[in-house]
Amino acid sequence: MVCSATPPWIVGCAPAKIDFRLKSGVRAVKMARFGLVAPRFRGAVWFVVGLGGLWACHGSDAPRAASGAPEHDPSAPCREDEVREYFCDDLLPLSSSRPAPEPYDNCPATTDIRHAAFKAVGRVAAFDQSFTDYTRKRVPPGHSCCYGWCAQVKIADPSLASAQACRDANGIHESFCMREMETGTSLAAATPFDRCPAAIKPPEVVAFAVPNSALFDAERTSQRRREMQLADCCYGWCSITPAGTVLKTGQPKTK
Repeated sequence: MVCSATPPWIVGCAPAKIDFRLKSGVRAVKMARFGLVAPRFRGAVWFVVGLGGLWACHGSDAPRAASGAPEHDPSAPCREDEVREYFCDDLLPLSSSRPAPEPYDNCPATTDIRHAAFKAVGRVAAFDQSFTDYTRKRVPPGHSCCYGWCAQVKIADPSLASAQACRDANGIHESFCMREMETGTSLAAATPFDRCPAAIKPPEVVAFAVPNSALFDAERTSQRRREMQLADCCYGWCSITPAGTVLKTGQPKTK
């Protein structure tokens, strides 16, 4: 390169005071890529500043769009056809920077959603005082911290429920219970269980084989409410196990 024929701000000429190779190599590449070799150093600086601002705006929007899940207050009442799910933990820190109200201040006010059966509506679980009290009375040593969130229940058509699997030699009875809907459901069971859907599609995590529709089980629901003292809704269906499957009583199902 001949310095006498080249402006002093181009890298490699002796009079240049700004060396992009050492301080701003990335900027030089960006400028070259867009064909913006400015006739003046001031113009180059303003271009890079503008480009950085544009990148910052798009960068701040990307995580919001990628998150997918809408913002939702986990302590607010669940909407129609939504159920409140819970998670309890004993292995929590003794103190938190954002604690729950006293005397539960050893529990964080919020935590990540864990062990969800249905698809959660929000992204965090909020401390639930009533279920924490319930759990501490029933589960020693009584140090549990419980959290709740809303999840979308898959309401099903009762006419799609089939008893054929129950008559099969390899059929097994399955059941699933969840909390009743806080604000009701679009397809209610008969009174006094009208906060329970008449039929649902059970979550995959609780079913050996997920049916298209599982019917509300009033007898099982009444029994569970007496035993657990919880306003639950229970559902039953049958799954057909593959030939050769061995099921042990009290043990997880094995394919």
